[in-house]
Amino acid sequence: MAAAEPGPADLAQSLLGGALGVRRGESVIIETWNHSLPYAAACVVEARRRGAHPMLLLEDEAAYWRSVDLAPAVRRWSGVGAHEWAALAKANAYVFFPGPADAGRFAGLPEPTRTALTQYNHDWYRRARRARLRGVRCLLGYASDGRAAQWGVSAAAWRGQLLRGAVEPDLPALVRDARRTAERLRRGKVLRVTSANGTDLTLRLRGRRPYVDDGVVGPPDLAAGHNMTVSPPGTVTVAVDERSAEGMAIASRPSFVHRRRLEGGQWEVTGGHLVNHWYTDGQEAFDRAYAPPARGKEFVGSFSVGINPALAPGVPQVEDQELGAVTLALGDNTVYGGSNRSAFNSWIVVGEATVAVDGAPLVDRGKLLA
Repeated sequence: MAAAEPGPADLAQSLLGGALGVRRGESVIIETWNHSLPYAAACVVEARRRGAHPMLLLEDEAAYWRSVDLAPAVRRWSGVGAHEWAALAKANAYVFFPGPADAGRFAGLPEPTRTALTQYNHDWYRRARRARLRGVRCLLGYASDGRAAQWGVSAAAWRGQLLRGAVEPDLPALVRDARRTAERLRRGKVLRVTSANGTDLTLRLRGRRPYVDDGVVGPPDLAAGHNMTVSPPGTVTVAVDERSAEGMAIASRPSFVHRRRLEGGQWEVTGGHLVNHWYTDGQEAFDRAYAPPARGKEFVGSFSVGINPALAPGVPQVEDQELGAVTLALGDNTVYGGSNRSAFNSWIVVGEATVAVDGAPLVDRGKLLA
């Protein structure tokens, strides 16, 4: 008999137990939109089962859009009130299901309006770190029917893939794999990425500390200021020498870059910077995004390897987390400790790649060897 598909209760146990380790007596904030309310409600029940104290914050989709229509001076009301900041300061854990569901409508808003609606994000994360809040952003919040239609995927299948990717991995094993992989990348000098599809790219490492997203927020993460994780989890990312990439990278997975789906990307790179590029689907979208002047847009700045064995190839929003998938990114890499500050960012994903660090294998045709 086939195993039952995971559901909201399974996800809640993974988020509050595996990711955040919520304990008796702790205060937990669960933030959601209507389309992810069943998962958020399950988190409320799971928090109480653990003896914790949940508070549910619901952003109603209809009220949100009605507010945008009837109160267009968005800056007056879009920030965070003192009552919410107070709750954040007192909470121990936070579960976030992002929205809105109507991603297309949000993308179509004037840029000043979009900025006003999201400008509090930096302050929110700063305060959360200061409060040593343990938080997880569940990517199921992105898997709305509208966004699925925008990207040409089945919404139900997408949600099922994300659920499996969140619930099925052995998180302690994921933590161990991530730690070993990060240590190899921290100590290494030269990376070589190859694949049967023609990819052959060499990059230099600079001893920078890799950024690990293993799905768990524990004491070492809090000590390092990494108090947020994502679910599904599963990447180890490092900022490479920005002038070092040489060769050809050919995508074998789609990239879901902002509001664009890109297929079959091919990057020819010399001296760290992109000299030629082609796409089988999405060429016009990439060219349109790449055309405006942007300092540092042409440099390959980061490398990551996926470590989640429960994710199928090419799952939107987590295409980089598939076990053994290699992601190479152009543009800004400062979030990973690099030196290339840029307004541009894009990436391609090579599945079933082979990766060597200083000549010793790290990934063999999609299998992690760390």
